[in-house]
Amino acid sequence: MGKLPAFQFYPGDWRKDVGVQSLSFHDRGVWWEMLCLMHESERRGVLVLNGHPISDDCLGRLLGLDKQILNTTLTTLLTSGVASRDEETGAIYSRRMVRDENLRKVRTMAGSKGGNPVLLNQNSTTKDKQIPTPSFALSSSEENNTTSSAGRKLRAVPKEEESFTLPDWVPANPWNEWIKVRKKIKAPNTPYALSLAIRDLDKLRSAGENPETVLNLAISRGWRGLFAPPTNGSGSRPAPKTIYANEVTR
Repeated sequence: MGKLPAFQFYPGDWRKDVGVQSLSFHDRGVWWEMLCLMHESERRGVLVLNGHPISDDCLGRLLGLDKQILNTTLTTLLTSGVASRDEETGAIYSRRMVRDENLRKVRTMAGSKGGNPVLLNQNSTTKDKQIPTPSFALSSSEENNTTSSAGRKLRAVPKEEESFTLPDWVPANPWNEWIKVRKKIKAPNTPYALSLAIRDLDKLRSAGENPETVLNLAISRGWRGLFAPPTNGSGSRPAPKTIYANEVTR
């Protein structure tokens, strides 16, 4: 993996994130140092060293903390929902950094395809109507039938399922049923669209909503988006909540 010189950080979101702000200054500093280690990790966003999860003892040495203080801090980070630990491997990771890395890979893959060949051959004075680059949501049959205005077949792009990873805290069955609803109403299920949906669901979860309840509500109402259950008992579609979530740490 190539080294990236920096990662995105939003001070406003850091300050507004309830989980982060509930931490002591010490624990916030430790989490920041862990984010820096995750950025440099061979699996960006996950604390991994030489293909294996970094042990707590090794992490303590990297951070300069004794075992007791590190264990107390890790417990606080995990119980507050700021950090996550993989149930199978035990690796600690940042949900937001993992999602950002997946999205970066998707965009890199799209760029490597060369973009839309029709647009590449145009200049600033071209008056022909531009054809947008095909979406990652194209099925294999759609890819085979997609052509440009010049009669040339557009370059195929991979399905979104090959690039999108569902976080472990999202219930798989309701999620898959909701994706079927989106397909039925022809809502885009591109990697970027799905990552935005996960971000919205994570914000609702941070605000105290149950992800399964939110997904089941969207399924029963046939919604393309995810919203909090209505509180007025009317069963009508509620307006999206204004919820601020940390864009780097979650």
